[in-house]
Amino acid sequence: MTRDFIPDPEFESPPEYPTVFGITLTPMVSGVLLALVGIGGAVWLVLNAVLPALETNQQLSASVASKESEIANQAENIKKIEQVKKDLSAAKQRKQEVLSLFSDEKTLDTLLLDLNQLIKKRNAGVVAATRSKLNTCPAWVKAQFVNLKTSQDFEEKVGPLIAKADLQKYEPDEKTSGNIVDGSLGSSLNNKLKRKVVNVEFQGNFSQTQAILRDIERLQPLLIISDLKGTLGQKQSGSGSSSIGGLYQIEPGGQVRFLTNCQPEPLITTSFKLQALLPLSEAEAAAAAPTPAPSPK
Repeated sequence: MTRDFIPDPEFESPPEYPTVFGITLTPMVSGVLLALVGIGGAVWLVLNAVLPALETNQQLSASVASKESEIANQAENIKKIEQVKKDLSAAKQRKQEVLSLFSDEKTLDTLLLDLNQLIKKRNAGVVAATRSKLNTCPAWVKAQFVNLKTSQDFEEKVGPLIAKADLQKYEPDEKTSGNIVDGSLGSSLNNKLKRKVVNVEFQGNFSQTQAILRDIERLQPLLIISDLKGTLGQKQSGSGSSSIGGLYQIEPGGQVRFLTNCQPEPLITTSFKLQALLPLSEAEAAAAAPTPAPSPK
């Protein structure tokens, strides 16, 4: 038996959806609206939460980078300050080393003693050398050395058989002592040093003279030798003249014989100005400093 299907009008009527502002909220419409609301919420969240957070993060990152840069600069500045301190300490050390090369009042107090000692030490072996030379001399010359008085008189007349180095003069030069160095030693030393000048004169043979001048250069304080003069011959006592001795004897028949191996040793009289350079005191340096030129109005 066949049954006919009779539709129920209740099931065939379309579902009813709510209406908002004249818009029926069908599932599709509702889905679209929900999507739009989601997008809008996301945009709002980005604009009001994410972007400010990103901006704040960027500001914090920039601030951190700036602080790190400041710290790095401070560390670099600290290194530079330490290096400057080291350079300053090294410069002071070099200054002290340079100043130690110059004279001071203490070294000048012993300069005469030092000079006399280095001259006297060149006379080592003179007595033995004189005795050896006398062996080549005739009897009448040997007779002059039997005692100290006759030997001194003999050598004053003709000169010593073996030269003896001797300091003849050590006289402070009051006219030039105390003068401030003003350019003769270079502009970098202007108004920083003063001079103490001594007039010196000594006698000796060539090798002794050469050695004494070298010894003066090796003395601890910085000394300058100027106006160096040398005169051949023994300086006569009480006069400024010099003499060159010579020994000879008259042979039977009137012949003059020069005593070749028994001649006085030639002496050189050396004179010079010995300049000692001393650093100025703070008061002296201030007084010697040039007056600054007035600034133009």
